[in-house]
Amino acid sequence: MTEHSVVLLVSLAIIAATPILIHVVNRVYAAFRIYVLCCGQFSAVTAACELRQTINQILANTHEIDRSLQDQRRVLNDAHKRISTVTKGVEKPAR
Repeated sequence: MTEHSVVLLVSLAIIAATPILIHVVNRVYAAFRIYVLCCGQFSAVTAACELRQTINQILANTHEIDRSLQDQRRVLNDAHKRISTVTKGVEKPAR
C-alpha cells in the first residue's frame, strides 16, 4: 500500500464514521436533555409539595384563629342579648 492509498482509506473511514458519531452524539444529547427535564420536573414537584405543606400549616393556624373568633363572637352576642334585654326593661316607664 502506498501512502496515497492509506490516506484515502483513512479519509473514507472518517467520512463513514462521522454520520454515525453525529447520530450517537445526538442520541446521547437527547437522553441527557430528557434526564435534565425529568430532574427539573422532580424538583418542581418537590417544591410544590413543600409549598402545599406550608400552606396547609398556615390554613391549620387560620382555622384555629377562626374557631376562636367564632367562639368569642357567640359570647359577645349572648352578652349583648342579655344586656339589651335588661336595658330595654330599665328604659320602659313603669305604669
